[in-house]
Amino acid sequence: MRRSLMFSLASLLLVPAFISCGGDAIPTTAPEAAKEPADILYHLQYLAVRKDYKHVALIAPITPDVVYPSARQLHLDAKALGLTLTPEELKGLGIEHLASKLDVLTGGPTDDYPVKDARLAFNSGIYRMTKALTAKTWGKMRHMGISDNSAGRQYGSQAVIKDMALGFDGKKVMTVSCLKKPDGTFGVTLIRWEINPKSLNQE
Repeated sequence: MRRSLMFSLASLLLVPAFISCGGDAIPTTAPEAAKEPADILYHLQYLAVRKDYKHVALIAPITPDVVYPSARQLHLDAKALGLTLTPEELKGLGIEHLASKLDVLTGGPTDDYPVKDARLAFNSGIYRMTKALTAKTWGKMRHMGISDNSAGRQYGSQAVIKDMALGFDGKKVMTVSCLKKPDGTFGVTLIRWEINPKSLNQE
């Protein structure tokens, strides 16, 4: 009996830390660095639902050729969707000083927009885009295929970028471009909506 109980407890300890969100799993602890593009889904779920703002840095490339244009595009797309950041989110993301610039970012460095700020803007852009989906919808999101992104060659002939389709109930919702970083893990370069998230029936 005691041995059986110990086995049961040990089994529980081996189960990943997830909780149910409307019947679907959302990570409750920060996922480890993404070894494969598919792992990025769990990072986006965790970021969107747990609001661990510092975690986004783990899936964010830091080179200027990525963060400047991608930060600009992420915030432009978020603005078009009517997604905004609250004062609490701006503070948590460390971008209070950039609040007035987020919707009009340049695609390159300027005297008052150094790369350290571009990295913060990029990180906040990823989080801002995740706000288009509710926690319950994020819990439903599933992988729907991964393909090569040949356009990623703009980052160099050796760049490895994969496009990961995400959706639910057989409906493709978004494509996430994932770049292989120098340390071998993957990060996000861009999020593109395949359908307007406003058209989704979300709870």
